[in-house]
Amino acid sequence: MIKFLILVNKQGQTRLARYYEDRTDLSAEERTSQEADIVRKCLMRGEQQCSFLEYKGSKIVYRRYASLFFIIGADEEENELAILEFIHALVETMDRYFESVCELDIMSQLDKAHFIVDEMIVNGCILETNKNLALAPLAVLDK
Repeated sequence: MIKFLILVNKQGQTRLARYYEDRTDLSAEERTSQEADIVRKCLMRGEQQCSFLEYKGSKIVYRRYASLFFIIGADEEENELAILEFIHALVETMDRYFESVCELDIMSQLDKAHFIVDEMIVNGCILETNKNLALAPLAVLDK
């Protein structure tokens, strides 16, 4: 199960965040601190290093596309390569909708970016990986 999805720029500024795990035991400050720690760990890693890491009982899988880092936290049981492939499918879906997605697209059309993520991930489970099916509801809304 996916616990969270975070999109950040190269400076570590969060552009989109979606949490699927109910963590009422964490305050907003603690969650922000953990998010900053995860982002910092991902940004500090070199390109030669693996895109997987462990953080407090979660698997962190990340991938950099242009100026954006796509970071997913998942359960220990999840397959890292499947998550990496899902990140690629998510980027391709956003590329198709935004016509070469960039940080500005995410910021200016945050609701559409959230909509795409929500079509592909439901309650922490990857539900849709087909680009056409994920974008079909947005095509109806854009008419």
